Amino acid sequence: MNRRKNQLPRSEILDLGDYERRRDAIRRKAIAARGARRVELGPNATIAFENRETVAYQIHEMLRAERIAKEPDVQHEIVTYSDLLPASDELSATLMFEFPEAAGRAVRLHDLVGFENHFRLEFDGAGTSKACFDRRQIDADQISAVQFVRFPVNEAQRQAIARAARVRIIADHPSYRYAAEIPPATCQALAADLDDAQWMEAHDV
Repeated sequence: MNRRKNQLPRSEILDLGDYERRRDAIRRKAIAARGARRVELGPNATIAFENRETVAYQIHEMLRAERIAKEPDVQHEIVTYSDLLPASDELSATLMFEFPEAAGRAVRLHDLVGFENHFRLEFDGAGTSKACFDRRQIDADQISAVQFVRFPVNEAQRQAIARAARVRIIADHPSYRYAAEIPPATCQALAADLDDAQWMEAHDV
């Protein structure tokens, strides 16, 4: 997961002082954007699709938390987090596993080894898209509780998303078998994200 078809423009990232003054409004919008792209998958997993707004918010929060102001360091964060952006032919998402019992969390994550081979999207009338995982977050003993995943989409699948056709998230790992339908409103948001990514690529942003 190292290739980048687009990257957030430097002009979209505020300096620390400007961000601090505008943080409340930016945070509200980013939380709303994330909520519109968030789907619960069973009792212990959530998938949140990323877009320019959610990624920019994460960059701003990282710069704020670490008090990063030097331009080379700011550029490094932009490049790093831009890896979460969707492209015109793929969706990008953060998959989060949450197990409330701290004592057994490592065991549950160990039980999910191999999950990367059991996660996909199913499109009504347009086939399936197998998730591509970041291999750096997976080892032989357990998986990370936070995973960055991509779903390649072809033109038929893009059109299915655009018309809010039935799209399902499927997990069929022996230790975690659940499915969830992506709501029509979320499909509309994802269709807009794909169009936005296409515009960014066409204009070499």
